Amino acid sequence: MDKEHIHEHDNPEEAVKAMENEAIEALASDAEVEKPELDSIDALAAQLVDHVDVPDVSDIKPEDAVEEVAEVVAEEASATEETVEETVEESSEPVEEAAEETASEVEETAAEVVSAVEPEVSGDSAFTEETEAAEEDSKEEESSSEEETEDEEADETEEDNAEEEDEDDEGAAGKSVTKKADKHKEKDKEESAKERSLLYTIFDTVRYIAIGLLVGILLVVFVIQRNDVYGSSMEPTLHSGDAVFVEMISVYTGNFSRGDIVTIDAKGMEGYSHEENLIKRIVGLPGETIKIEDGNVYINGVLLDESEYLPAGTKTYVGAEGQARGYQEVTLGPDEYYCMGDNRGGSNDSRRMGPFKKKQIEAKVLMRIYPFNKMKFY
Repeated sequence: MDKEHIHEHDNPEEAVKAMENEAIEALASDAEVEKPELDSIDALAAQLVDHVDVPDVSDIKPEDAVEEVAEVVAEEASATEETVEETVEESSEPVEEAAEETASEVEETAAEVVSAVEPEVSGDSAFTEETEAAEEDSKEEESSSEEETEDEEADETEEDNAEEEDEDDEGAAGKSVTKKADKHKEKDKEESAKERSLLYTIFDTVRYIAIGLLVGILLVVFVIQRNDVYGSSMEPTLHSGDAVFVEMISVYTGNFSRGDIVTIDAKGMEGYSHEENLIKRIVGLPGETIKIEDGNVYINGVLLDESEYLPAGTKTYVGAEGQARGYQEVTLGPDEYYCMGDNRGGSNDSRRMGPFKKKQIEAKVLMRIYPFNKMKFY
């Protein structure tokens, strides 16, 4: 059997099977030529082929594969020898000789197969070593490439750090500029805020002054006023030169009572020639009948008690002019008030000019504010 023919196969297993097939075919052809009468030998050879199992060496190391193949071939050869011996003994001596020759040829074939497989295995070992060497070289190359990559990354990192430092420097410069701009903006804001605050202060001051003036005007015109007393018609309650506060709310509400001190606009009335308002006390209310007789005042026929504001023994009389006009006894209309001064002997009032209309009443005296030692509410 030619070793060059065996080396044409790349796989050792296929080479072994091919050599076995060639050995079996050669044995069969030799048996047919030399001993054509031994059909049982052919059957035995076929069984030998079926029983020769070559192990799968794909998962086995090359060193172990040679030993296993040799052991399997030896075992199969031994079993074949025993089978052949038994067959020969049963058949005949020629069969025994053929069996012995077949066994020897099988052994030779097995030896050739083993010898042929060893170079292949050694070649596989060399291939494995070369593969391992190549892997080591590739690992070294990878490690070197990794080192180069790390060096490049380090260089890039340094460059990036340098760029970042530059950017930081630029950013610091930009931040400083930004801070200065922010400071200027803040200063501008503060100055504008101060200006606005000053303007607001001025505006608020003007507004409050205007509001105060408006409120004062409204108070003076519609709520409360300061009046001065002229003459002695209200003595001893008020004296000439006294200052009083008067309120106009009662004028709008019509809330007047007997005993209230009021200011009256008497201009144009018969018997009054002054421009100043009168200041008198309400004695008779609308709808009442007022009668003055024997120095006393009667309201609807009932004597009026004026001891609260008149000195004891004060008498009330109507002059000849008033009697001529019928003012010593009068029934008041729905909006008429009978008013007299507390100084009954020296007061020009309803006893001479007649009842006063509600619309003539300007205000009601609230309190005396001057002299300060005589401040008093009424």
